[in-house]
Amino acid sequence: MQYIKNSVFLYLTPRQRSQLVSFLRSFAKKHPKMNVIELLDKFIEEENYYNDVGSAHFEFALENFSNDEFLSDIKKFFEYIFWELKQKEAQKPLIERQKALQKEARKRANDFKMSKLKPTKKQLWYYEKVAKAHNVPQKPLEGATRLDLRNWIMEIIEPKTQGEENFDE
Repeated sequence: MQYIKNSVFLYLTPRQRSQLVSFLRSFAKKHPKMNVIELLDKFIEEENYYNDVGSAHFEFALENFSNDEFLSDIKKFFEYIFWELKQKEAQKPLIERQKALQKEARKRANDFKMSKLKPTKKQLWYYEKVAKAHNVPQKPLEGATRLDLRNWIMEIIEPKTQGEENFDE
């Protein structure tokens, strides 16, 4: 990104360049189905329309539409944005896998932490209430951890359906 930013629109002020680059990026993302030439034509058309209305986004751009270097810089920038979007799309499965692995690692870390802590009074109280409500004998609480109680509560609330399968008749 730094390379393309530092190689296009060098004749504009830093503020103008920043505004234009930001707008072009959002403009390209708003119209992903268009190709570079169509996008350039639409940008010029919209800027001319806003100028006719009296509310131009970029007055400096209107002055440069006749400049070939300006138009080629816009094309280069649009091509770069489309390339960048393709790269992000290609990396999406990898990022999703990394997120899933990180989520699993956080869960394991939390389970490890819970396996070392004594259960809270609220957790003990809740376990007793759930066990009584479901008529399940309580397991011995001596030496139990927060993880144990969480798992016992989940077993009571969501009993495992072993051997039970839905058959269509």
